[in-house]
Amino acid sequence: MSNVDDPLRAGNGAGQALVRAISARRGGMCIAAALGVIGLVFTWQASLIDFGDFALPGPGFFPLVLGVLVLVLAIVIGVRDWFQAASAETVELGHRDVLIVLAALAAVPPLFEPLGAYVTLGLFGAAQLVLIARCSLVIASLSAAIGMAACWYFFQVALGLQLPLGPVEQFLQALLNG
Repeated sequence: MSNVDDPLRAGNGAGQALVRAISARRGGMCIAAALGVIGLVFTWQASLIDFGDFALPGPGFFPLVLGVLVLVLAIVIGVRDWFQAASAETVELGHRDVLIVLAALAAVPPLFEPLGAYVTLGLFGAAQLVLIARCSLVIASLSAAIGMAACWYFFQVALGLQLPLGPVEQFLQALLNG
């Protein structure tokens, strides 16, 4: 599972201290357990929201389906890895880029309403482009702006949905009012 072209292994080994090798079987079972917990939490939280029905799904319908699907797949992965013969194969966990993505994803929910959907998702996209793809800040900003314009068109125009605007809403109201 190791690759000589991996940037963590090339050159001075920057970020190598974060990487830990564990057995593939144990790693698979740990991931299955984590996915199982996530599936249970999604299912539990979705059960607290109106489910609706198949003809007219409510806001809890898709999170419930997603939670059940993740839980079932976690069980399949866990059972497969449980019965897999032990081998010397290892996987490496703790890569810098994965940790950056997880940290950025953790920042999205608490910022989604206060900053607004488009600002939050634009910052998320720009951060990923700068920190992982190593794009220049100008290219990342332009790409995020184009992506957020596409998001706005898809949600607002095509689907007729209103995402939270945050401070952008006050700015637009002040612009329109004078």
